[in-house]
Amino acid sequence: MRKEEECSLAQGVRDFLLQYPRKTIALDALQQQFGTFAYEVFHGVIQHLLQEGSLRGIVSSGTDFGGLPRRYRLIRARLCSSSDQIQSDAARYAISARLDLSFYHEQLLPVWQRDLPYIVQLSDWLRRSADQLVLPVSDQQRSWDIFQDEKILLTPEGRGLLRRLHLSWQDIGVTRETEPLMMAAHPVMMQGAVCHHLIVENKAPYYKLLPHLTESRLSSLIFGSGWKIVGNLSALPMQSGCLTARHVAWYFGDMDWEGIRIFHALSMSAATASVELRLALPFYRALLLHEAAYGKVTQKPDEEAWTNLACWLPEDEAHQFLHLLQHHQYYPQETLCDAEWLTCGKELDDDIREFF
Repeated sequence: MRKEEECSLAQGVRDFLLQYPRKTIALDALQQQFGTFAYEVFHGVIQHLLQEGSLRGIVSSGTDFGGLPRRYRLIRARLCSSSDQIQSDAARYAISARLDLSFYHEQLLPVWQRDLPYIVQLSDWLRRSADQLVLPVSDQQRSWDIFQDEKILLTPEGRGLLRRLHLSWQDIGVTRETEPLMMAAHPVMMQGAVCHHLIVENKAPYYKLLPHLTESRLSSLIFGSGWKIVGNLSALPMQSGCLTARHVAWYFGDMDWEGIRIFHALSMSAATASVELRLALPFYRALLLHEAAYGKVTQKPDEEAWTNLACWLPEDEAHQFLHLLQHHQYYPQETLCDAEWLTCGKELDDDIREFF
């Protein structure tokens, strides 16, 4: 077969592959699509596409009797000749060698063109910072340094750009800062050697207790916001302004497997945050005065997390809660009424008195 004929047939296969929705394709699918080709012709066309890099054989799939791989990965950038454009742009803008562009060589050209302005800015920053000590800063600050926009690296698109270029936060000198605690302070109770804090998982109980904070022995009331509290508990000593005090955090969350896992993760976080974590028992005891709700059947039991929480409960109460959980029943924090919130808050005050 003449070379020009082979190239013409190969272009027909390229056009088909450019519209193919998946990243890989089987040899059988190609043979079915181009069944009019004699095998010798088909073999030559596939070999041509392999040599130019438009297709990459998947070795683990094996080969047919003629030595062709039985499955292929599509290299879309080669299929539409975008690699030449990438190389040209990389030379034109002097793209830093620290940026790995391999991802774009396997994509359609518009993907490269979309990211190119940001890649140029990132490359320029890497070049400017190459000969100087790069001090770790927040992601917002580094986003401003690179893009003159403090929000780009905070977006999924910005984080995705780093992943596509195989860059880590460390590569661009970013130190990830924890989210600030969402807390209400009781200044009078922050004067002593011990500061007590109540963490509630959800927003509704936070606002029920907030008007009564100044009547309590609590130094602060904290809105845990589900899992967020696990990552930002370390901010408590500094954010409270009581760096030398002993900090005791009392936790009350939903009595379901998710709430139990949050408490378990929070226990490990507290150990490195110079915070003592305890279970706010009066609130959990009050839940047992109500009928449990049924649902959340997709939540998976966690024996380790349960053991960690159950050790804070009297044995009979732990048994009652576990029985309910095993039958897909649970208690949301909202189970308690306004009067019970106040009663439990006063009972927690009695527990806090032990420290004074």
